[in-house]
Order: sequence, then C-alpha cells, then structure tokens
Amino acid sequence: MDEVIRVRDLWWRYELGQEWALKGIDLTVRRGEFLVIVGPSGAGKSTLCLTLCGMIPHFSRGHYKGEVMINGHETRKMKLSEITRKVGIVFQDPDTQFVTMSVEDEVAFPLENHGVPREEMLERVRRTMEMTRILELKDKYPNELSGGQKQRVAIASILALEPEIIILDEPTSDLDPVGKSEVFSMLAELKRTGRTIILVEHNTEEAAKYADRVILLRDGKIVMEGPPRKVFQEVESIKSAGVYPPQVTELAYHLSTRYGVRGELPITLEECLEWLRKINARITTPIKFGPSPRRANGESIISLRDASYSYPDGTAALRDINIEFARGEFAAIIGQNGSGKTTLVKHIVGLLKPSVGEVRIFGKKTSEMSIKEIATKVGYIYQNPDHQLFCQTVYEECAYGLRNLGVPETEIRRRVGEILEKVGLQGLENVDTFLLGKGQRQRLAIASTLVMNPEVIIVDEPTTGQDMVQSTSIMELLRSLHAEGRTIIIVTHNMRLVAEYAERVVVMHAGRVILDGDVRAVFSQVEKLRGALITPPQITQLGQLLSGDSVTPLTVEEAADMIRLGDE
Repeated sequence: MDEVIRVRDLWWRYELGQEWALKGIDLTVRRGEFLVIVGPSGAGKSTLCLTLCGMIPHFSRGHYKGEVMINGHETRKMKLSEITRKVGIVFQDPDTQFVTMSVEDEVAFPLENHGVPREEMLERVRRTMEMTRILELKDKYPNELSGGQKQRVAIASILALEPEIIILDEPTSDLDPVGKSEVFSMLAELKRTGRTIILVEHNTEEAAKYADRVILLRDGKIVMEGPPRKVFQEVESIKSAGVYPPQVTELAYHLSTRYGVRGELPITLEECLEWLRKINARITTPIKFGPSPRRANGESIISLRDASYSYPDGTAALRDINIEFARGEFAAIIGQNGSGKTTLVKHIVGLLKPSVGEVRIFGKKTSEMSIKEIATKVGYIYQNPDHQLFCQTVYEECAYGLRNLGVPETEIRRRVGEILEKVGLQGLENVDTFLLGKGQRQRLAIASTLVMNPEVIIVDEPTTGQDMVQSTSIMELLRSLHAEGRTIIIVTHNMRLVAEYAERVVVMHAGRVILDGDVRAVFSQVEKLRGALITPPQITQLGQLLSGDSVTPLTVEEAADMIRLGDE
C-alpha cells in the first residue's frame, strides 16, 4: 500500500501551553490502513488528530515544527477546504460539530457545502443514517439527543462525505456496548472500500479485532508501535502507560506467568478459547462465586412509583417505572443509547417531573421541592461536564455552590483544597476552566458536586474520555465515598466498571426497567441482555462460554481462579 500521510519530526505547542504537546512525531500511514492510536489522557492523541486534518496549524495558534504531508502535499501549504475534501474528522465531543436544526439536515450539511448533487446527496444521507442507526431520529434536534445518539449523528455527518481518510477521536466513548461493536464493524466495512481509518480509542478489545496497526502515545511521543498482536502482548508496559489491555490478554498473561506457559498471548475472545484448549486448561469443579457484595438493605431514600414521562415532541422516555434505592447502595444503571437512563436520573434530581406517577426523595415528593433543596441532598454530575461548568477558574467553580450556601471562606478554601487533591486537580486552582482537557473538566464537574457533601451522588458516565488510571481513580473515589455511607448511582456503558465496582445493576430498555438485581445475577441473563443490546464484559463472556453459562466471573482475577492447568 502506498502512503497517504507522512509525518516528519512534528512538534507542536499550544500558544498558551508551557510544554510541547507533540514531541518529534514520525509517522507514516498507508492507503487503506486501519490505524488505532491509544494512550493516556493528555498524551497528545487529539492534538495529533488535529494536525493530521489540518486544523493545526490552520485553525489553532501555537508553535509548529516539522511537516505533515497528505498525498504528497504539505498541509501548511494547502487550504483547509482542500484538506477537508480528503480528510474527515469526528471530534471527541459531538456538540462541537452541530450547526443545524435537525439530524437529517446535520448529515446533509457537509454535502451541501461541497456541492453534492441533490439526488446523490439524499441517497448518501439515507444510506449513512441507516448505517449509523439514526434514521428514526432524522427529524429531531441534535441537542435533544442522548450522548450516544449525538455521537452517531456526528459520525454520520462525516461518513456521508465519503472522505478518503477518516479520523475519529474516541467516537465510541458515549456508545453502548453493541453500538461500539457496530461502529467498529462499520469502520471495517469502510476500510474494505479503500478508506483509510485513523481511530483514537480506549477500547482495546475492539481495536484488537480490527486494527492493522496500533501506536501508543505517551507524553507527546510514540513509545510503541506495531500490529495489535505485538503491542497488546506487552501487558505490563501498556498498563503502566494508562491503557487497558484486552481482558482475555490480561488473563492469558496471568496464567502464563503462574504456570510458565510460553508463546504468543491471545488478543481476542475467540483466540483465547483456542489458546486455553491448546494448553489443556480446565475449569475447577465445583466452582462457586458468591453474589457481588451487597450492603444490607437500608431504608428507602429514593422511590419512583408508576412514573412515566414523555418529552414535548411525544417521545415516551419512561414507562411505568417502579423502583427504589436504599441508603448506602452502589448501583449502576445501564442500557442502550436512548433507553431512558439519563431521563430516569434527571427525575431523581428534580430536573424533570413525571408526566404520570410520583418521585420521592427522602420521603418527600420532588414536585414539592425546589431544585436547590434537592441539590443539598442529591449531587448530580452531568454526562457532558460543559453543561454544568460556568465559572472562570477551577477554584471558583468548586467554591460557587458553597458560597451560595453562605459557607465561610476559610472553610471553602479547606474543602476545595481537599476535593481538588482527591480528583487530581491540585495545582490547577487558577487555570481557566475551559482550557482544561475533557477528562479534566469531567473531574472538575465531579469535584464541584462532591464539595457540596451530598448524601446521594449520581454520576452520568463518570469515566467518559478518561484513561485507565483516571477511570480507576474516579471509581476508587466513588468507592471510598460509598464506604463512608454515601449512596452512589452511576449511569455507564462501561461494563467492566459495572462488574468491578457496582453492587446492584438496573437494566433499562425502551423506557422500562427490564432487569434489576445483583450484578452477577444480571450478567447471567444473557438472552435478556442481548435483547437490550447489552454485552457483558469480555471476561464474563469468556467464563460463560467455558462453563456453559453456569459460571459468571466478573473480573480477570476471578476468571484466573476458575482455570487450572495440569493436575493442580
């Protein structure tokens, strides 16, 4: 394959930045290649994408050294409009791309700008919306959609252009498990048509299946590069860089270390099954895992009774919800995009009131409480941190709510200092809020809520845009707050985090609760989960395949404990 992109000794520092964001990058991308970029938050992944599509240096201001060539032409010498005909980019935050009043218009807008004939434009729009599962959303306003639906619209608007090179910056971060698989499958199909795919992604399990090559960025440099089979073998190295290896690879690494097995590690579920067969692995029998740890049932502090809700456009988002949450629970709410998860938690925090039925917080109807009154008891961290951040600096953002409650300044300084240290933002007190990366803004949103000391903490997608280290840090913070007696409710698409941290899981589908219970028991309901477009963690699937659905491990460690070699 001939090269379509060549990067030579590329350096970039943002105008207000103190450090180089990219440091001597050398990279060649071949025509038709599927390249996946992994690395911790702040490694320079998004910045590299912006240089490959010409936004840097044409749009962003800063200090640039080196060169980026697209089909033999240097991007600095090309017009941005020329580059966009060859290179399309889907940004990490889909809201930054929307310019029209309907989903259909959003997908058509780039085609209109490029003068695509009307008949061809209509056909491309229809085909792309079908491919991305948004045809039924065509008349909706993009900002009314869920995070995952927005991401699919953003992807569709770029795919409709049919650019030769498609760059996607974490496009699956807000998608449900099946949606993630569908995007990867869609990108693989585009690759088969000759497109070049460059993807920034935290999901190494899907990358392992589809990528031709993986590069690991760290501190603005390429520190590892090669086929996924080569890169993901380095389990300890990539974990130390803040990247999750595929769970099956991590399992095989543990077993190889324990039993002295030599040779190449599997990187996909199917390969792991074959690898275990070849090394004569067996499941210990009988093996029993207890239920996931569950705090003794406390008093009910949140209840929804016969609650239904329809949006003004007629969309029925909740249907006959009857559910309670007890004091001290750690619960996860999961479901496909648009299943009603965020609508449900917005009822709990009083941002929405049910069309039918009632919602009670600590025994009182939310319809009889003010938002301020609810906020002192229930803290809510939005899926998109920009929807709740509005102060100029990090410190002011955290201090704002406390000042509204009349807390003395000395106490504010103490509490803000403590919480910023907890979320890893100490030292950034005077930084402009919107100069932070998305992951940092997410942690700031969490900090500004936690500083209010609410009894219940609800987090909508707590780890979106976070690397492994940051995700673990946030979840451990929530775990420590739970240990103090707080009630934690998370809304997430990350099944691995559900398995590792939650005690209870609520599954939603089409506005209804279809499963509710202990995590292990829920993840055992394979057919019901499939109907709700939910895929359990990779390691859980492996355990179920090995045991004929009789054993449901939740973690790599549990799976390793259920497998033996030889006579042990």
